[in-house]
Amino acid sequence: MATIKADFDSYKIWYYSGHPYEALIYVYKDKKYVGRIVFFKDDAAIPANASYPEPSIHYPLSRFDHVVSILREEKPLYLHLNLTNKIGTVATADLEPTGEEEGV
Repeated sequence: MATIKADFDSYKIWYYSGHPYEALIYVYKDKKYVGRIVFFKDDAAIPANASYPEPSIHYPLSRFDHVVSILREEKPLYLHLNLTNKIGTVATADLEPTGEEEGV
């Protein structure tokens, strides 16, 4: 199973009007571009995830707030793309403690 994994520590967001993408997030590791997350209209066909050779993970626009929330609240993060079945993920790289957001 061939896969691509891209750790990242920063990002840039573009929220478009009049463009084929509704929103685009570029992710970086040590200020070097390592991949992207692309959002399409909710009623549009979502193209398969791809590599260019960096991973390009695709979601409907309705997932934008969820993804941005992960980017803002979690670290370390990475993109992962299975090149065989084109399944992609935005994921945490370490174990997360339960109740992390619960104040004690």
